Amino acid sequence: MSDSPSPSSRDTSGADQGQPFERQFLGPLYWGIWLFVGLLWLLAYAPHRLRLGLAILLGGLYRRAYPKRRRIVARNLSLCFPEASDETRSDWLRRHFILQAYALLDLGRLWFRPADYLMSHTRVSDPDAFAQLVAGGGVVLTGHGAGLEWVGHFFTMNMTGSAMYKPFGRNRLLNWLFERGRERHGARVYPRAQGLKPHLRHLRAGQGFFYIADEDLGAADSVFAPFFGVEKATVPLAGKIAALGRVPVYPALGQLDLGDGSYRLLILPQTVIPQEADESAAAAINSTLERLIRIDPPQYMWSLKLFKTRPNAAREVYD
Repeated sequence: MSDSPSPSSRDTSGADQGQPFERQFLGPLYWGIWLFVGLLWLLAYAPHRLRLGLAILLGGLYRRAYPKRRRIVARNLSLCFPEASDETRSDWLRRHFILQAYALLDLGRLWFRPADYLMSHTRVSDPDAFAQLVAGGGVVLTGHGAGLEWVGHFFTMNMTGSAMYKPFGRNRLLNWLFERGRERHGARVYPRAQGLKPHLRHLRAGQGFFYIADEDLGAADSVFAPFFGVEKATVPLAGKIAALGRVPVYPALGQLDLGDGSYRLLILPQTVIPQEADESAAAAINSTLERLIRIDPPQYMWSLKLFKTRPNAAREVYD
């Protein structure tokens, strides 16, 4: 199933130590999480049809049980695709919840199945572009697709690289599980609070930086630029990071195939993002993400409040 390059050797020397396992993780407070981890382990070895059936059930339950989240998805789709029919957007909304549910249930395969299995269940849209990235390093400009976690693991199975992460609040066990899962193939993950220095070090060594560029982080560190025609608070740093790291930018998005449970790394050739952290860079970032998302809109995580921060005290777009 895979048409990707074979894994390259990775230098993991000097890797930072992650959060250690703590004895308190075995206490009753965390038993529910461990029960869910056990379910994920079972699903990692279950047939695709079982995972799909559970995803359809879970996605439907979540869609009906959390009307606020459903309204966010519907609002984003109506803002970004006003030309689409109501029926089309309703179908995209339904598929979106199924895709996100399947990706959640698939954490077990990522955490417990071996690298050769994960490689064999991943396709690459442009093997030449991916080979160039592996050989020379680069900033991987991406967003919250259904396959985000999977293709993040896929990158680390092929090359050394780094990524930022946002801790799960005070739940130290969830932090430990996700950090351990993301680092199992050699990735380096750093809390956002550590800034860009560790990532620039990796880039200047010819490695990769998995840069998620679509979050609304507020007005302080953002500029506004159109995203599907709607002004969006955007952190305009992708081009500047690439210039400082002396590497190109590769747009990419992870997609999930509900037909067989495989994943696709949708990767585009090198693209130029302005180095100046201004509106032109933000517009280029958003335009690049649009190109990726339009290929299969339900794959994107429309449940994010993409337009929470409004320009010039404009009216709130969410209920």
